[in-house]
Amino acid sequence: MHKSRGISDAVLALPESATHGTTAKLAALNRQLAPEDRIIDLSIGALDTPTDPRIDAGVTEFIRTRPDVVHAFAPVKGFPFLRESVAARAARLHGIDYDPDTEIMVTPGGVKGAIAVTFHALLDPGDEVVIPVPNWPHYADMVRLHGAVPVTVPVPAEDGLTPPALRAALTGRTKIVVLGDCINPTGKVYSTAELTALAQVVAEHNTRREAQGDSPVHVLFDTPYEAHILGERPRLFAAIDVPLADGGRCSMRPWTTWVTGPGKTYGMHGDRIGYLCGPPDIVEAAARAQVNLTSFASTYGQIATHVALRPEMDEVATERARTARANLESMLRELQQVPSLRVRRPQGGYFLFVDLSAYADAYRRHGHVSAEQFLLAEARVAGISGSHFSGGTPMDHWVRVNCGRDGALLTEAGTRIRDALARLEP
Repeated sequence: MHKSRGISDAVLALPESATHGTTAKLAALNRQLAPEDRIIDLSIGALDTPTDPRIDAGVTEFIRTRPDVVHAFAPVKGFPFLRESVAARAARLHGIDYDPDTEIMVTPGGVKGAIAVTFHALLDPGDEVVIPVPNWPHYADMVRLHGAVPVTVPVPAEDGLTPPALRAALTGRTKIVVLGDCINPTGKVYSTAELTALAQVVAEHNTRREAQGDSPVHVLFDTPYEAHILGERPRLFAAIDVPLADGGRCSMRPWTTWVTGPGKTYGMHGDRIGYLCGPPDIVEAAARAQVNLTSFASTYGQIATHVALRPEMDEVATERARTARANLESMLRELQQVPSLRVRRPQGGYFLFVDLSAYADAYRRHGHVSAEQFLLAEARVAGISGSHFSGGTPMDHWVRVNCGRDGALLTEAGTRIRDALARLEP
């Protein structure tokens, strides 16, 4: 793309998508290779576990009995029956009640669509968005598309964003802080205590802003991997309240927009449905943006999501998470056999974020500048470089590995990685 063609500066500044771009290139390359030489793709973050057939059956039945609904315009905020299903699942899973008429909205484009309309609702050019890194790279790209400024804060994978780091990052121009659970790529799951400590900082900051007549700092709480927490589940940020100096209490709910969707939970990536739950004025603003961007989410995807969110499907979500976690544990055991390879067990999710720094000098001598490049060339295993998640901090010797793949495939990938490292000079 060239500026002389009049293409937007904001679009020209965007990097190629690390996951989607990698997958397309690998698929094209593997078509030219013999089966034993094909690259194992552990890049894009999808599970191999098939979508439950009851979801397909439910959509088929709906189409058969109510085709007029399927082919008609849908409400901008989503079908009422789906918003009611979202509210019911939020109550079951998180113990929080949202009004399906005023506090819930369904979006096309998956969770990314929910994030996009939240940004449309809140961001003006020059606003700042605090993003702890390593983290999903599209947050920063989407912020820039709105003319706002991503403020990336490097944090340890084990700790995530801490209150001192948040205080240091907040300025008079901060509009949003991005938080969530099962952080991609580290698997960090904030405990309720950690979220409460962060909420205290937000409350103190917003109390001062309110006294000055300024707009508050909002929190985007993003949980696409919410089903992939198999231990104690922390509270949603919106459900937290903290004490104030005057003896009162401050709820995070008026400042929190929670976004999620069925993609990672039920294997419904192609349905491209997301939803956001938040204060009525934010939901209304997001709907005003959405009607001028994409109108409404696909009716087929909404129906599939409604079927998936039924109470009897909760165990499907849990079983998918258990399977993914078992595969991750198998891959972790493979990699922990390698001397000097640093890989920690994530608190949630199904990614391993692997540190190959101890081998960097050795693979550089073989002409490889990054862990991603080394694994691709020498092990025929594709991951995603840590630098894609780091917000500009060099992490070339880290790589994210998707363990949501078939167990036998992961075993083969682990063997290839171990053999490639063994071949390096000491």
